[in-house]
Amino acid sequence: MIRFCLSLIVLTVFLVASLQAGKGRILTERAQQVIENSPSYTQHKLWLFLSREAVASAPEHLTAKARTRRARVDPVTLLVDTHDYPVSPEALQRIRNTGASIKRVSKWLRAVSVEVDLEQLERLKSLPYIEQIDLVKVLVAPSFPKAEPLQPKDFPPQATALAYGRSLFQNQFINAVKLHQAGLTGKGVMIALFDTGFEINHHAFDSAHIVATYDFINDDTTVDEPECPLEPNLNLQNFHGTLVFGVIGGNVPDTLVGVALGADFILAKTEITCGYTEIKVEEDNWIAAAEWADSIGADIISSSVGYTEFTDGGSYAFEDLDGNTALITIAADIAASKNILVANAAGNERDQLWGHIVTPADGDSVLAVGAVSADSSLAYFSSPGPTADGRIKPDIVTLGVGVFTSAAGGGYATANGTSLSTPLVAGGAALALEHDTTLTAAELRDLIRQNGDHSSHPDNDFGYGLYDAARALESHPSAGRTIVAAPNPFTDFVRIIVDSSADTLRSTSIFNIAGEKVWERVNNHGTSADTIMWNGCNLTGQVVAPGVYLVHVETDTRSTILKLFKRK
Repeated sequence: MIRFCLSLIVLTVFLVASLQAGKGRILTERAQQVIENSPSYTQHKLWLFLSREAVASAPEHLTAKARTRRARVDPVTLLVDTHDYPVSPEALQRIRNTGASIKRVSKWLRAVSVEVDLEQLERLKSLPYIEQIDLVKVLVAPSFPKAEPLQPKDFPPQATALAYGRSLFQNQFINAVKLHQAGLTGKGVMIALFDTGFEINHHAFDSAHIVATYDFINDDTTVDEPECPLEPNLNLQNFHGTLVFGVIGGNVPDTLVGVALGADFILAKTEITCGYTEIKVEEDNWIAAAEWADSIGADIISSSVGYTEFTDGGSYAFEDLDGNTALITIAADIAASKNILVANAAGNERDQLWGHIVTPADGDSVLAVGAVSADSSLAYFSSPGPTADGRIKPDIVTLGVGVFTSAAGGGYATANGTSLSTPLVAGGAALALEHDTTLTAAELRDLIRQNGDHSSHPDNDFGYGLYDAARALESHPSAGRTIVAAPNPFTDFVRIIVDSSADTLRSTSIFNIAGEKVWERVNNHGTSADTIMWNGCNLTGQVVAPGVYLVHVETDTRSTILKLFKRK
């Protein structure tokens, strides 16, 4: 026995020393520290970031719905880029041959998440196409929204075309009633919800058109089962998701009318909630859900979750909220580059120790939603901006106090939080997209910002102001041209798509973060729309360094700046 123990100690010391030798080369410093400080028998969840040699030779198939959505921006190539090429089966098999257990495969990140011990990790490091190894973050969400249970019998009927019951005020607050009266319900628009479980047999969802569900915790299609064996009498797993779903998709006459009650819904269970108010998620669940939503054809992602802290000790610092650091944020921006409107809660951290917005709300292509009270004053909990690189956040605010919705267990409740504000905005966006199916995600995002009541003087409390679904839609004919960059972040090349407007494109310039011009294209043909390709080289033909770049597009009537991120 003593001989065995000594051998084990020698093996452990050897493996840790070997891993240490790779520090700065393959293992990130954070992963190195966690591994060194963990018992030798620990199973580590890690991201393996792969080289291009590990990618398949053909992109994955797009559904007809996904093709239609992407064609609104790019009818020629359908925004197909390096993010659409999956990791090859051969590469996955070589990873499995090391003994590693594969949990998720991300074509967007060109990465694989695995669970391994020290010996398996050592074998993984010898594979030629693994460029970097980092931790899969186990995240702790900010505080749950507060909910007060109510009973439907307390809600008197309303004299409106739709019998809103207690949900009338929130629909009036965002001016959705006006759009409902015009016959808009979100029909034909696909909305993805990322959350905890959903009580889909709740009466509020009897008429909801749920087209797909997936549980990314257990890898099955059941999204309404509990996950907390020590809390058998509590229904916390379905609590949060049911609140959110009711706001956007519920429909019970004289009780509850969701903003986009006629939309198609796909429900992704990504969060584990145990320990009463604690929500945990591994970032690979959220990223996998985003890729799944894209593949099915989702037009809108409504995500009422956000993260700042990790249970493994590798928490974000404020300087990481630059829109390009958190993997969840990178994935959210990639989703936006595929013409998906990503609406995410700004967070409930104003009065907490963190005190800032949360990820992935820091994404420059993410519509971060803050909360106000019924009198339009700022909610005491609504997370403020700016981002670490100085961008205004949140983007928009709406009602987040006393929002009426469905509650797990078959009842109803009023709840507080930016979690409730987000589906109100996402639902209103679905009404706009039903009305004009040619709208792009970037146009929707711009319309929502431009029509907030603080749009002329945005700040880091209210963003661009109160959301008005009707005003944003009515202003669309004069909204101007849409500018989209895809892929963003990019590695080898990026398309800057300047689309559909009567005014003329004049020039496209790219600057580094120091304000130095690195590339320019002048439109001498006087065309009104164009697709500009940039291969990541400067004016002298040299490849520019990875980092943040600013695209400046000039037209006859507008001057627009868009942020790009070039990856290694």
